[in-house]
Amino acid sequence: MRIAGLIFLYVGAAALGTYLVFRPTFDSGFAATQTERGDGMLNHYLLEHSWLALSDPNYCGGLLSPPLFAPTKWTIYYSENLWGAAPLYWALRPALPHDLAYIGWQIVLNALNFVAFAVVARWLKWPHVVAVGGAFLWAFAVVHADQIKHQQMIGRAWMPLAAYYALALVREPSARALNRLCACVFLQCLTCIYTGWFLVAGLGVFVPALAALTPGAPGALRRFARANRRAVLRITLLWGFAMTALFAPYLGVNWGISRAYDETHGLVPTPSAWISGPPGSMWSETTAPYRKPVTLECWLFSGFTLYALMLAATVRLFCYARDERPPERALVAASMLAVVLWVLATLTPHDQGDSLWRWARLLPGGTAIRCVSRVYVVVYLFGSLAALTWLVEVTDRISRAHVRCAARALVVAALVFEQTRYEQPSFQRADFYPQVDAVAAQLKGAPVGYVVPAYPVPNGGDGAGPYGEVFAMWVGLRANVPVVNGYSGRAPRDYPAFGGLTDAEVRRWLAGKFRGPVRRIDPRAPDRAREIVVE
Repeated sequence: MRIAGLIFLYVGAAALGTYLVFRPTFDSGFAATQTERGDGMLNHYLLEHSWLALSDPNYCGGLLSPPLFAPTKWTIYYSENLWGAAPLYWALRPALPHDLAYIGWQIVLNALNFVAFAVVARWLKWPHVVAVGGAFLWAFAVVHADQIKHQQMIGRAWMPLAAYYALALVREPSARALNRLCACVFLQCLTCIYTGWFLVAGLGVFVPALAALTPGAPGALRRFARANRRAVLRITLLWGFAMTALFAPYLGVNWGISRAYDETHGLVPTPSAWISGPPGSMWSETTAPYRKPVTLECWLFSGFTLYALMLAATVRLFCYARDERPPERALVAASMLAVVLWVLATLTPHDQGDSLWRWARLLPGGTAIRCVSRVYVVVYLFGSLAALTWLVEVTDRISRAHVRCAARALVVAALVFEQTRYEQPSFQRADFYPQVDAVAAQLKGAPVGYVVPAYPVPNGGDGAGPYGEVFAMWVGLRANVPVVNGYSGRAPRDYPAFGGLTDAEVRRWLAGKFRGPVRRIDPRAPDRAREIVVE
């Protein structure tokens, strides 16, 4: 009976969170998809591209060269490649059409975040109700739900596992813990470079602090390293080679290109960002009088309950008598140190102000980071570990079991309640994919295509700019024709300006790279396609 109740607790919490996050999709009977036609459809394009590259021998692209910015090669390295998350999409693809497979991919990938955190919580011997609360926050908190507009940020399952194996390595050094820590870091980088970079940055504070605060840990780590030199060297070389293989092509393709500090303005968190939830979330209007407006990349607030727990955990660190400090104190202190340092390292007084990020970005790979606000993944990972570890410790002092359980349940209920009023934007699948196929029918058979980056959007809208470029890329994908269009983390060095190319610009771009006809199509009048001849 107890096992059945626990299964209901975990499955029920996961089902509730999944519904809250994907409510527009479920309520529409899967007619709607989340969340927008720019980055969201770019991520789907990359997933479908990889599926076609592996499954269709007649596909016009190669795994490393999606058929955009034609005829440029290695364009996969202009953005996230999603290879760590793509196998899940590939598994769904034989059973589902591409549009439904994308929805299913998002839902299942997010559910894995819940599972991963719940597993780690139980390994830490947290009570089930606290484990469920932590897993719910990691998978379904408002800040994570809002970032589904950037689907590459969904896959975070390796992050809590990495934190756990870092803890295991410090507490009981072993080759297994080191190997698994390195594996989790690599797999998170493979899943999403942004989350991987911030995970490494967070661990760079957490691990040394944990070792320094754990009695006997520095000596134990030194003895382990000396006694297991070969194993440590082998593990380090193995995962070092894997990371080099992952990132070396990025460095080669993007050599000489980095994000200037000024490009991060508006994308670095301000104090207001940490109390700003997305519009419609529970505290969005409540906190409005006490904060300044922030950009849509900086809605980082998920409620006061977690902040209160983090504050209480921090204050408690200074209240222990020297002879009563439990092992959990080191975990809480190291976690909160990682939180505080990375909040300060990425904080700016206002959206055009200076910040410590100017220097923090000089860490390896940091100059590639544009959206600095994604530091939230580190803040909420280690903040949740600290807050809920403190909650378990302080409630363990309650002698009556039913009172102890009720106290934990009330806190977890408050954490969950603060995530319940947000509904993410979405759009109708029928307003995108069928239009893509209609235009693609006019492009099939062409050697190269150029699609005017504008297409009809319901309610009088115009899918121009980046939305139009992504639409054009999809047209090429469905027609199996390379297109001159492109939208990604960057463009080729000599690519013309975005916003629609003239015939002359298309010819100049392709000069010396391609000779022959280029089919030009305007999605607003696809039956009037014409040819541009490149000599």
